[in-house]
Amino acid sequence: MPLSPEAQVWLNWVLVTSIPLRRLDENGDVVGHASGALVDCADRRFLLSVGHAVKRGTSGWAIQLGYDSAHGMEIFRPNGFCYVGEFTRSTKQMRELDLCLTEVPRDLGSKYEYRTPWGLFDQRPHHVFRPNFSAAPDPQGVFAFSGRVRTEQHGANCFASEMVVYPGLKYLRSENEFIVFQLPVAHPGHDAFHGCSGSPIVDRKKQAVALVVEGDIPSNTVRGISLQRCIPALNFLCASR
Repeated sequence: MPLSPEAQVWLNWVLVTSIPLRRLDENGDVVGHASGALVDCADRRFLLSVGHAVKRGTSGWAIQLGYDSAHGMEIFRPNGFCYVGEFTRSTKQMRELDLCLTEVPRDLGSKYEYRTPWGLFDQRPHHVFRPNFSAAPDPQGVFAFSGRVRTEQHGANCFASEMVVYPGLKYLRSENEFIVFQLPVAHPGHDAFHGCSGSPIVDRKKQAVALVVEGDIPSNTVRGISLQRCIPALNFLCASR
């Protein structure tokens, strides 16, 4: 069934929601991949991602801003990531969530680019969200996420990756801080999602509800961590200055 014009516009927008992250070693070679989302809170800008991808104690993470034909990949290196936890008063225990964030310059922007060996065919700024994340996904809603997968290095500072969009996700259930979505087709295998961890899962109202955590092949599902869990940390950081 052909997509409606409104659905086509929405899926085209989904392409600009996911921020590519690269981990570079001391030689500048890419040794890790993840995704994230840019969020404005008060007059400050943050990058959100997931802790299992941007692991605590690792270094070399950079935001891919775009590509320059003369110099290759353009990047921004954040100072470091904060990792979000929840404190339970009844047990007096702290539990780390699969969420991390870092503040970036207020005017930082990155670009979605569709390039081939024959040239640049699409270039748009990535979307910046506001922290008005829905408390719960609409059970009747349709969701999607995007990300860059199968990244390969060609030469000193040239990288090729496949941009994918996974639309048609349906809300199944919530499990503590996680939200489980049903895939509309058979799970394509974990390699097809490698690099999408941290990508925002968005609805048709262009709101982010979760960040991609993992897929499960037997149940044909994708699990994301609810962005509601990040709002207290964002509010705290925005009120601390």
